[in-house]
Amino acid sequence: MEIKKTLVFDIWGDYAHFKKIYVTTSALTYSLPFKTSIFGLVGAIIGLDNRENKYLDYFDEANCRLAIQVINPIRILRININLSPKTGPIKDNRKPTTMEYIVKPCYRIFFSHTNDEIYNSLKENLEEKKSVYTPVLGLAHCLANFQFLGEYEIKEDNGIAVIDSILLKSEVKSLDTSSWNENQVRIQEQAMYPLEMNTTREVTKRDNILFDLNGNPIQAEVEKYYRLILKGQPVNIIMM
Repeated sequence: MEIKKTLVFDIWGDYAHFKKIYVTTSALTYSLPFKTSIFGLVGAIIGLDNRENKYLDYFDEANCRLAIQVINPIRILRININLSPKTGPIKDNRKPTTMEYIVKPCYRIFFSHTNDEIYNSLKENLEEKKSVYTPVLGLAHCLANFQFLGEYEIKEDNGIAVIDSILLKSEVKSLDTSSWNENQVRIQEQAMYPLEMNTTREVTKRDNILFDLNGNPIQAEVEKYYRLILKGQPVNIIMM
């Protein structure tokens, strides 16, 4: 997929919970949204049908790429909640469960798509700050807000660069760790990060990812990255 331009927007909320992909309910959360979570949010904004996960057909790797940047430092809080043991009216005792939530999350999304209808529909709704369905950060009660930052031209490059987005470990040749202590860099590696999923919710592609919990950029030598100028500042991202 050739990428020449990208839509940039921020998403945030009071809380987020991105459950482990292999279960229907999980007490643990990923530190940041996986790609299909962003696809669901984009689908909500432009009004794609989410029955039987049909919206995933619009976001295959050949037609859609995105990058994620951590804006607010990642802070996870464990909260006790009561889950109903079954659907419908609550008649039995609830089940106390401790769940992890990301507090005051904010992420910057860089989104590109070959389908002009989807791309332009998202651009229009972001500009007008409207959505067809309610966007969420993982779970239905974790409501999301969003703000459009603009459309930008991007150019492909490779080699050593300061990467602002999360990194795919498979794209990294080497990391420059010389300034990590000085800049309070807190690198986290998240294993088996889901990249692609079909409509039966079977994960078809995974990779390990690297990111800084405080949102600091990471200097690395990478196979491929994209550069752009955002609000007068150079930004380097890895599109997934």
